[in-house]
Amino acid sequence: MPCNEVNPFQLPIRDVQVLPDIPDSFMKGIAATVGTPPQNIVVLAWPDLNNTWIYGPQAYCDKTVIWNDVICRVRRGNYYDEGNSSTWVKADDIVGAGGAATEVQPSGEELGVGGLVTSSLGGTDNFGLNLNESLASFPIGIPTSAWDHGYTILHAMGLGRNSTILNALLQTGQISSRTWSIFWGRMWVDDNSAVDGSIVFGGYDQQKTIGKNYTQPLDFSENTGCWTGMKVHISSVRLNFRNGDDQELVDHNSEIDACIVPQRQLLLEAPKWLLDNFQSATGMQSIGKSYGLHWSASLYDASTVFDGDLTISLSTGLEIRVPNSQYLVPFVEIDRNGSRIFNSSERELLLTAVTGNPATLGRYFLTAAYLMVDIDSNTFTLWQANPTSDSKLVGSPSNIECTNQTTSGSGEMPLSYSQASQATPGLSGGSIAGIVVGVVGGLAILGIGLFLYFRRVRHNHQVTTSPNLNDENQIELPGNNKPPYSLVQELHGSPEVLPEVSGHVAR
Repeated sequence: MPCNEVNPFQLPIRDVQVLPDIPDSFMKGIAATVGTPPQNIVVLAWPDLNNTWIYGPQAYCDKTVIWNDVICRVRRGNYYDEGNSSTWVKADDIVGAGGAATEVQPSGEELGVGGLVTSSLGGTDNFGLNLNESLASFPIGIPTSAWDHGYTILHAMGLGRNSTILNALLQTGQISSRTWSIFWGRMWVDDNSAVDGSIVFGGYDQQKTIGKNYTQPLDFSENTGCWTGMKVHISSVRLNFRNGDDQELVDHNSEIDACIVPQRQLLLEAPKWLLDNFQSATGMQSIGKSYGLHWSASLYDASTVFDGDLTISLSTGLEIRVPNSQYLVPFVEIDRNGSRIFNSSERELLLTAVTGNPATLGRYFLTAAYLMVDIDSNTFTLWQANPTSDSKLVGSPSNIECTNQTTSGSGEMPLSYSQASQATPGLSGGSIAGIVVGVVGGLAILGIGLFLYFRRVRHNHQVTTSPNLNDENQIELPGNNKPPYSLVQELHGSPEVLPEVSGHVAR
């Protein structure tokens, strides 16, 4: 099938009931299955990892804040027991299973990432993302150490430069480019305002974007200090008061270099002076730190919290206004019995101070921003997010170049998943003879065609006009008489639509 005939597909990011015998054991993420018979798990997208890492019964939760195994099991999104899967095949390690050979470990990333490849159990099993069929013999790593501090929670689906899941989806014809997009949704609000998030593979959801987009190259070089490759410059952080006034929190002539890290549990990790400026401007006084689902968030008395929004402006010109409900949220945690519980008398400010590490924009940034990552074109794109349940999936611009072969540059594509196991049959002597005759005939026809072409060019040279040099780098989109994209590609958003109701899903 030609690559431009493969449509993108999407999966919801929503509350998933982790344990069937505990009705309120919800975690927000992407529902998936692994093994035979299928074992239900919940995963998160990690743009800095190449492999998919799934926790077994030894899940390495932080015992200082996660009190028992039931809490750990819910926060991890259920355990995977390879011993109960008839299709599990053990390998020497994740590389022997066909996975990626490296997971990088720059400053600021979870401290155990660099040792995952060498320390984890590796093998293959069926892996499903609620598609019509699962990926057979998919490489899986089972961590044997506490690599992620325990608070990032949920299983890690690597969507990095050499992502095994993106490579597998491409090689099996389920996507036509190694592109993925994400909107976290709106949560912790009433049902009329709540919206499920989504992740799109092979393109993006045009209905969930507003206005102009801003595209930058992915840059994984060490000097950026950004391990996901998505570094942005925050030029302004403003409080939006209910009376229409704004107050700037970023010091004059300052900006904050930040790394977009969608799996992180907060809105913003930033220098301490920004948190100090927030508290000074709002008059809010912290009553402690959270050890719930929003680990390290500051806690406040709900009766005294600021009631306005927060606008984050990037140096590109993009402005993202985060609603009050998405950065000052009720205190939420998993109780000892595995149920998710709230304390409405307290609020968590999803902004914390970091020292010695890069600033980050986490998952709650994606409640108001929409992100697309195109590994084949080595770019990432941001829009304002449109919080709607409506959907219109569009392939990424790199689809038009049919990038379903091994790529060079920023993202390599190994043959480990399926192509390496496909043998190529030999040619018979008769086939070779037929090829030789065909080649000779083809060369003769080609020679005649070239002769006639150059004679016509010489004849028409006096009357032809100069080419338009501005068209040199443009690519024509197939069909629909659409204008060509230039190398500086702009994708169109959609008008604002009111949000619809979201719900829970039980597994």
